[in-house]
Amino acid sequence: MRKLIAVAAMVLSTTAVAQPDKDWWACQMVHSAGMYWEKNRWVTTTFKDDPPFVLMSDGNGSLTKESVAKVFSGQTSYADQVTCIPGRYGHSSRVHCFESSGTMMFFDSQAGKGAVARVLGSISTDTDRRDTVSVEAFECTKG
Repeated sequence: MRKLIAVAAMVLSTTAVAQPDKDWWACQMVHSAGMYWEKNRWVTTTFKDDPPFVLMSDGNGSLTKESVAKVFSGQTSYADQVTCIPGRYGHSSRVHCFESSGTMMFFDSQAGKGAVARVLGSISTDTDRRDTVSVEAFECTKG
């Protein structure tokens, strides 16, 4: 696992522009699981892990909205909808980020680990179609 993250760090370092007082992490999903809606019931499953990604700090103990938006939706254009709160729950190395469509992320920079959860699909009242509910664990190496 660590070798794969190290390789990802080298590859992804070309996409992360070095900036003073900002850190970046090369990250990779290590496991994902969730539920999808089928025949009026939830079915549990595992999912194919997403490709490696980069998280950037903002220099103040939080993550940049752009890097989190890229993880959430694959693009940075939704960065204005992301909120990140550093130091929640008495842990200065932990960051909690979320956006209104039910996606959230926890990341601990000291441990280099985190998770992304997508839960909006769980509140749909449509009995024919609901969005998938998932959680993905990831690990990072600081660049």
